[in-house]
Amino acid sequence: MTGEFLTCKDCDFEWHRKDGLACPICKNKSDTEITPEYEGGMFGTGKKPKRLALYYQAIGLIALVYLLYLVFGA
Repeated sequence: MTGEFLTCKDCDFEWHRKDGLACPICKNKSDTEITPEYEGGMFGTGKKPKRLALYYQAIGLIALVYLLYLVFGA
């Protein structure tokens, strides 16, 4: 199943092999649209995922506090 999907090395986009071997996102972008400054990738899987990882940690901490409030506070 995993062999039918390809992942772009540049933008971390995933597409089906039937749609072609080239990334449809990078193929349609012009040079002015590509932003090499941010390399966090989708879901924090890029080279520099620190900012996105901090967001996930904050959401996880809020969810943990809310869960503890529901269990012990009510």
